[in-house]
Amino acid sequence: MPSPMARRAFIVLLFLLAFNYADQSLTSPLVNPLLQDFFGETADVVPLGWLTFVFTVLSALAMVGAGFAADRISRLRLSAAGALLYGTVSALAFAVPHGRAGYALFFLTRALAGIGIGVIVPAVFSLAGDLIAVERRATSFGFLSVAILAGRMAGFGLGGGLADDWRLAYVLVGLVNLALAGALLALREPARGGQERELRGLILEGAAYRYRFSRGDLRFLRSSRSNLWLILNFVDVLPGSIILFLIFKYMKDVHNMEAGAVNAAVAVVFAAGAAGAVLFGRLGDRLFRRDRRGKAAVALLCNAAPAVFMVLFVLNRAWIPDGAGLAGTLATAGAWGLILTVAAAVFINQGVNPNWYGTLTDVNLPEHRGTMIALASVADMAGSALGPLIGSYIATLAGLRTAMASVLVFWILNIALWLPVLRHVRGDLDRVRAVLEERAEAMRPGR
Repeated sequence: MPSPMARRAFIVLLFLLAFNYADQSLTSPLVNPLLQDFFGETADVVPLGWLTFVFTVLSALAMVGAGFAADRISRLRLSAAGALLYGTVSALAFAVPHGRAGYALFFLTRALAGIGIGVIVPAVFSLAGDLIAVERRATSFGFLSVAILAGRMAGFGLGGGLADDWRLAYVLVGLVNLALAGALLALREPARGGQERELRGLILEGAAYRYRFSRGDLRFLRSSRSNLWLILNFVDVLPGSIILFLIFKYMKDVHNMEAGAVNAAVAVVFAAGAAGAVLFGRLGDRLFRRDRRGKAAVALLCNAAPAVFMVLFVLNRAWIPDGAGLAGTLATAGAWGLILTVAAAVFINQGVNPNWYGTLTDVNLPEHRGTMIALASVADMAGSALGPLIGSYIATLAGLRTAMASVLVFWILNIALWLPVLRHVRGDLDRVRAVLEERAEAMRPGR
């Protein structure tokens, strides 16, 4: 069982990650209020498109830099600095004026927030790897995945609920992040490598793991075959991003389902995804104890099985009567099938995340994890950006049904990308274990 200190730190990380994603999710439901406030009309969304683009680019650049930093300096202080930066600029939303001058200031604050937010992710996942034992690592990453989903939902809900006072939405999220920055500074940095079997006993006895990332380590990272394929697995982000991008239009145009009912369906889907992340994370940990390919095998399963449910979803021909409302929608033949099939697909597919993070952590040394998580997360961001673009082109050229069915192609492609991980993961784990055993021997008293 984790120590009380580790549990407290992990809970703070959960909230930090949740409000990180809540902050990122605020803009989407506030597009029209922001455009109205700054430009007096809502037709031209290009200014907010540029804002989102710059936010994402700066966040990605900050993430890469923070990944290297997380492998060299205190990750708690790094996380606190990121939370302090984006918490402060978000809380300053109350001072943003109306009109084009307000847009310029808002653009600047969101650009700075992107930098702060990008700092958080590699530090959080590197910390989690040193807070939770190897045997429970995928389960812990499952809870972090739940925090991400909960944060997204909270951001959507808060933005939608405060559309008439969008500044207050940013101020509230900013204040919470400032409080979390203070909480991070009150915690004690976990020992790097303290949860590795080879090092745990020595570190508890007072030995220090002093290895830090250096330029010479790049060769070691490149020689890990699993690392390459785990980064290429950003393809697994494409199906979910396409579904979320098209779901409202697809449900309206293809099934005549109104936005209120779709919102309820999305809530069910998010809840299913959260449950899947935890349950399949736990399954990955259990299988890993029997076979070190267990996490990779579960991730492969969670990429393959959703395709069955998406076929049923796309083939569904339900039509919701005009003005049906939520109750009338649920009473329509086939409506529950729509909701449950996509929920089942997301339930299973969310099991990829904890096992992907778990495998990525396992096949890298403690001082390499921040760097690799940063690089893999940036690749994921690219997938999240490409998904809506690909979906929009397919929908325009071939129709919404074809665009939604295209997610099957990416899930099948991602199966092929997990097969090399399944093949190479044992060898990469053996290499990491051998290095840790050698270092453990060097760390023993008298050496």
